[in-house]
Amino acid sequence: HHPLNWMMFGINQAEIVFNPSATVGALSEPLWGIEARNAAIANHYYSVGINRVGTETFPREFTSGDGQPAHNAFGHFYGSSYIAAPNGHRTPGLSRVNDGVLIGELDLNLCDQTKQKWQFTMTARWEMYADA
Repeated sequence: HHPLNWMMFGINQAEIVFNPSATVGALSEPLWGIEARNAAIANHYYSVGINRVGTETFPREFTSGDGQPAHNAFGHFYGSSYIAAPNGHRTPGLSRVNDGVLIGELDLNLCDQTKQKWQFTMTARWEMYADA
C-alpha cells in the first residue's frame, strides 16, 4: 500500500502486481476501489487488489492504537477484490461478504501499448530522486 513500492515494481518492468491484503472497513475501504487502479495506470501494469472476507476473532483481547477499548475481533474484512488494467479499466469487485474467485484474461501487450501511448517514463526525471 505504499506508492513508492508500486512505482518500484513498474520501474522493474512488472506486468502484474498482486496486492494481497487483510484490511478492515474504516481503515482503507474508502480508498480500496482506486488504490490498485491508480497504481496500474501510473505504472503501466495490471494490479490485482485482493482482500479477504469475514471477521477474525482472537482468544485474547488486544488494542488497535485507535483509543478504543480492548477487543477480540479484528473487524469486518470487506472483500471486494478486483483487477485493474494499465489503461484504467477494472473488473467489478467481488462480494463484500462471500468468498469468491475472480478469473481474468489479461493481455500483457497492453502494458507496453499503454506505456508507449502515455510516455510517463520519458518525462519521469529519475535523476531528481534520491538513491534508493
